[in-house]
Amino acid sequence: MELNEYQKKAMVTCMPSCQNYNYMFGNLVGETGEFSSKVSKAQRKKELHFIDGQIVFDCSGERAAELSHELMLEAGDMLWQLAGLCYVMGWDMDYVAKENLSKLASRQQRGVIDGNGDNR
Repeated sequence: MELNEYQKKAMVTCMPSCQNYNYMFGNLVGETGEFSSKVSKAQRKKELHFIDGQIVFDCSGERAAELSHELMLEAGDMLWQLAGLCYVMGWDMDYVAKENLSKLASRQQRGVIDGNGDNR
């Protein structure tokens, strides 16, 4: 599925009262927090840990699959909110993605991908 197609289908499910910057951005932050909270709670419960920045599931196969699925659903909620934020800003997600890749490729070519600041 293309990002623009996802964005169009996602916005069919958006209530008119939610089609504004404040709702979309606020809930994007909220959904990101929910994802982080699920990871932190699973870490506290010793269901997962990190090795070199990668999640390693410590729970049983069934629980690991369930937890992974829960995190994937939260990632989907973040995607929906990002699609909505782009929508209310008047941006197609395909264009946003292409511009991001172009920016990163330029940084890599100039040897500044590992740096600080937006204008490097």
